[in-house]
Amino acid sequence: MPRQKDHLEKARHNESFVASFDINSTPFLDWAITGMFYSALHYLEAYFAKQGYHSPDHRTRDSTIQRDGNIRHLFVAYSELKNFSINARYTLKQFKASDVTATLQPHLDLVKRTSTSLL
Repeated sequence: MPRQKDHLEKARHNESFVASFDINSTPFLDWAITGMFYSALHYLEAYFAKQGYHSPDHRTRDSTIQRDGNIRHLFVAYSELKNFSINARYTLKQFKASDVTATLQPHLDLVKRTSTSLL
């Protein structure tokens, strides 16, 4: 089972990957969105690791987030990141820079801020 430190390193690694793009001109917004989602996932998994828990899959993670009173309020933000990532990977939806900067970045910031404050 990955440790809290491992999840934090992976979350930051994914954020660095996203920051390597010029969001206003990159043709790879789909990868930026996917990186943002996985960054949020690892921030949440760091929180779970502190409690000695690891989510085996997305469905279980969703359920655990919804049941945990400390992070329940993050479910909408996390779900939005997840849904955008699914659309980027499987439906081939085209995105705009504002989808990343105005919609998803605030969600990632909330997940990161809340999760790390609970560590």
